[in-house]
Amino acid sequence: MKTLKTVTILFSLFILVSLIFMSCYSVRIKVANGVGGEPDDTEREDDLSGLLVRELDTIVTVKLTTNENPINIRDCKSGSLHSVEYKSTFGGVLLYVVTFGRKRTVKVKYVCTKKQIIGDSL
Repeated sequence: MKTLKTVTILFSLFILVSLIFMSCYSVRIKVANGVGGEPDDTEREDDLSGLLVRELDTIVTVKLTTNENPINIRDCKSGSLHSVEYKSTFGGVLLYVVTFGRKRTVKVKYVCTKKQIIGDSL
């Protein structure tokens, strides 16, 4: 009986550790041959240093019907994006599991392209 309890505890611990390590990830999409991003005087230490990075934290609700619920980005004056980073955290996965897939926490960092003058070459 004692070994069954030990096996159950070890299995539960294994599942918990697996969820923690598999649930935190980040995906970055960047345009390679377009206009550069909006410049900014930031002291960042990553690939986006020198660019104006905007962040969006929101909870997306998914319904049973197939209606999409897009995340609208309205503050890009140029109308286009230079790079987008989507981040998933352990808390976001827990919310997803607890709500049976109906709500998802989304953390998005994005950089808009600088406004191009018409007739200006790339």
